[in-house]
Amino acid sequence: MERSRRSVLLSVPPLWLIGVCLFLPTVRSCERMESPAMLVRGGPLFFSGFCSPYLFAELLAVLAIVALAGQRVTPRLQRATLAAVVLSSASAVILAVMGMRTVVSAGERVWSLFAVGCVIAAFTTLWRARRDDQWSRFAASLRAYVVLALPMTTHLARIGIEDGAHRLGWGAYVYFVAAAALCVIHVRRLVRSSPG
Repeated sequence: MERSRRSVLLSVPPLWLIGVCLFLPTVRSCERMESPAMLVRGGPLFFSGFCSPYLFAELLAVLAIVALAGQRVTPRLQRATLAAVVLSSASAVILAVMGMRTVVSAGERVWSLFAVGCVIAAFTTLWRARRDDQWSRFAASLRAYVVLALPMTTHLARIGIEDGAHRLGWGAYVYFVAAAALCVIHVRRLVRSSPG
């Protein structure tokens, strides 16, 4: 329980940072840098789903702070956290569907299958933690968020690699640092909890 509580505590700064990245210049669209918030404003429904890891990171950080301050995870906090994680899966689902529908190359199909795998892994993580203690369930929810954010992270990395680093704004690099920190915090537990 103490290890799970510690991972929740360590997750707060990177989650907060990803939430801040919502407003930082991230990707060059035509001649100007766009932040995820600008994309959401331009096409609310599609881009709200596409940018869901950004949109729900700050909420997850606030929920973690509330749980840590109260020294317990209430059922209401757990439900709110679970809802935020499930809604953040929209990005991975959209990337999976886009890759399958616009089959440009075998590489696109592989990235689409990667996104599907992330969704399955995240929901498996949530399912396996359903009977754990309160802090372990909360930490499992954050691990599921980390897995669901991986398709967005790799999507941004692919833009930088395939189209050139000039296409990425400094907000993308801040996002990479925060996502890497979350992976370091949670990867050991993810590997340990994997079947086999």
